[in-house]
Amino acid sequence: MDSFSFHVEPFSEDLTGRLSWGVMGNTLLRVAEKAAIRHGFGFSTVHEQNAAWVLSRLLIEMERMPQSGEAFQVDTWVSRIYRQFTDRLYRISDAQGNTLGHAHSVWALINLDTRLPINLEEIDNPGFHAAMDTGTIPIDGFSRNKLRPQGSPQREIEVVQSDLDINGHVNSIRYMQMAIDSLYLAYGDALSPRTNIPTRVEMTYAAETFYGDKLSVFTEAVSAHDYHVLLTRADATPVVRAVAKFL
Repeated sequence: MDSFSFHVEPFSEDLTGRLSWGVMGNTLLRVAEKAAIRHGFGFSTVHEQNAAWVLSRLLIEMERMPQSGEAFQVDTWVSRIYRQFTDRLYRISDAQGNTLGHAHSVWALINLDTRLPINLEEIDNPGFHAAMDTGTIPIDGFSRNKLRPQGSPQREIEVVQSDLDINGHVNSIRYMQMAIDSLYLAYGDALSPRTNIPTRVEMTYAAETFYGDKLSVFTEAVSAHDYHVLLTRADATPVVRAVAKFL
């Protein structure tokens, strides 16, 4: 298990004074990279082998988001390696060791030429196994989002420069921010950004998008607290599916 310490810095909060979901998501991705570097399979190392890590799924469930100025810790470990995927788990806690939340990310290692996944079970890297731990997290696994692109989208988004990451495609966490923002806009009568705070967000990534691409956003209210989001390309190709639960 690897542990990393943080605190909620100025301008990383949302309008309620809590750490924003976007910053928490990026913090977890940063932790994944820092832990991978420790064990010899970080971005730079795999890039030298003409490969790159790609986030396939991300689930974050928070009991409480840390507030402005508050210190918090993220513990992380690899729980499973299976065929083309590996599971990384997280526990987020406050300075007193109380649990704030948990997260689960699923990663694939792709060949940069073919863009196809590499079988992780066939890679001879002792760091993979050194990073593994048998610990589990007490939250439900990923759920299903079967939303289809029917009718007119609730929102249309053009990909701009600030959406892009170092690989030139839309950053994984930007999609999460787009999904949450779209729900507040679509269900303003039921969801207030001041009082209806997300407690759980799931992201499933299906395709890449790039500068200038047009994204269509479709939403569905499954219940008063549960919502589904689908982002597609202009040709209706699914890009990202999100599931969000609110207080």
